[in-house]
Amino acid sequence: MTVPSTNCSPQAEACAPRDANLNALWCRAIAEELARGGVGLAVLCPGSRNSPLLFALADQFRDQALSHVDERSGAFIALGFARSSQSSQTPALICVTSGSALANCAPALAEAQAAHLPLIVVAADRPWELHGCSAPQTMPQAGAFRRLVDCELDLGEPVADDRAIRSLRARISRLAQRGGPALLNVPLREPLLAAPGAVWDAPANLSALARHGRIQDPYTVEHFSHPRRWPSPLVADEPDQTPRRAVVVAGAGADPKTLHGLTALGLPVLCDAINGQRDCDHPNLICHGDALVSGPLGQDPPDLVVQLGDVPLSRQVYEWLDRCTGPWVIDEPDDRDRDWLARASIRLGPRSDPFSPELLGLLRVPGDSAWCQLWRDGEVAARTALRAAMASEPWGEVLAAHAVCSHPAWRHLMLANSMAVRHGNLHLVPHPGRTVHGNRGVNGIDGQIGTLIGIALGSPDHDYDQAHRRIDLSGPTWLLTGDLALLHDLPALAALASLRKPGAIIVLNNDGGGLFDFLPVAQHTGYQHWVRTSHGLTFAGIANQFGLRYRRCTSRAELDAALTESAAEPTGWSLVECAVSGLDTVQRHRSLLKAMSG
Repeated sequence: MTVPSTNCSPQAEACAPRDANLNALWCRAIAEELARGGVGLAVLCPGSRNSPLLFALADQFRDQALSHVDERSGAFIALGFARSSQSSQTPALICVTSGSALANCAPALAEAQAAHLPLIVVAADRPWELHGCSAPQTMPQAGAFRRLVDCELDLGEPVADDRAIRSLRARISRLAQRGGPALLNVPLREPLLAAPGAVWDAPANLSALARHGRIQDPYTVEHFSHPRRWPSPLVADEPDQTPRRAVVVAGAGADPKTLHGLTALGLPVLCDAINGQRDCDHPNLICHGDALVSGPLGQDPPDLVVQLGDVPLSRQVYEWLDRCTGPWVIDEPDDRDRDWLARASIRLGPRSDPFSPELLGLLRVPGDSAWCQLWRDGEVAARTALRAAMASEPWGEVLAAHAVCSHPAWRHLMLANSMAVRHGNLHLVPHPGRTVHGNRGVNGIDGQIGTLIGIALGSPDHDYDQAHRRIDLSGPTWLLTGDLALLHDLPALAALASLRKPGAIIVLNNDGGGLFDFLPVAQHTGYQHWVRTSHGLTFAGIANQFGLRYRRCTSRAELDAALTESAAEPTGWSLVECAVSGLDTVQRHRSLLKAMSG
């Protein structure tokens, strides 16, 4: 990024808009600095108190602004956009009015905080004298999310003061560039908007820099230190040492560049589906660790674990890792504590030295090549067993999930929490050129459709390789979800009508919370009513209400046809309902794990 100019030119100032009132100037400055600071999407939720912000943001973001009526799903749309561009850390914002509208952003902020995603909540607030006196639509907004945001700005009311407006621009500019979740609280006093066509004469003592900023550039450019890099590639150059049964574990949030630096060590890499590492087919890549540790390979615990990203999704895998008899290295480049199992012997934070003698001394001891080969052979056998099992698998949740995960048409796949992400983790094999997403920060079932929409909005249609050749990245965005997660986020469906990209929502309708069938609570009296919450609903009416193409499937052939039909549509969205019984899912899932375990 170039160094910003120190002022705006007379020509630019002459072309700059005139403001209708002080609120308009204040909100325009906010919108300009958010856009110039790199925010890529503005989700705008209607309201009165935030109307000056809405008009300013809509004018600034134009095609990158989306109107959405529901704050909770709108916040997840912004989060999904930030997630889709996680490698480039492009922020997204949601603008809400005062009162409980802000509280609806809490679930998305919790996920953004756990996953360190740049979600910015811009909230209008009431002036100070309306707080603490039972004024309508007023709640304590300043500090409401202190534990969920990395940065919070509680602005004062708009003032026509040169230094105050310059300070406003500087702070908004820095907030937009810092990454992580943030809250911008903006008190606004009535009259909120001037009469249509009114023009306000700004005080003569306001400088052009205060009124217009630096035109195209951020008011302040933030320069961040380059993140540390691991040795790439690492070399096991101490062959006289006893080989280690070492593993690399790549969970959600794993740094691909760090993983690349470890590939030369000859270690098995147990890789979750949603961390982005299964888009390559490295020979040591282990996709079916949850099955393999349930068999003979799980009898011997590792004596060195290198953990990249979060703890693995699979309970079988992390319980096996918890038997580790030696050192445990955790890479934490964003300084978030990932030592959930309390096993870390070496923790690499953002300021740690990955070239330290202690760490290199561990990693330069060669891995046990015979043990690594067992993992590689086990992975090949597990994939073969998966294909064989699915060829004769009866219709049900397991087969439907496999059909979706193995279908060649999708470009981006969102796995909803609960059973869908677990099915995906078991069924997804390496898929170069395609991406898999999931909200595994706090693992809630809320916001799955909103996140899907944000991913579709933020995913590029093309890129360029190292030779500057164009790479086509277009293709459908799909969501694999359960029925409860879909019911939980129905308001987000309203935003699908504005999407020009094609996609599909595939719902595994097992009539309730099927994940709980795997847990001890399923044995208790009252389980079906109070925990599993069977509802008896289908989704044809919902699809019709929101203008979605609809197919109901009761066989693999019907599902394959529905997915192929949906993928052939250049625009529009489909809702594909898989009518499955939850009665045998536990048994079918466990049988598949056993068949794949060797």
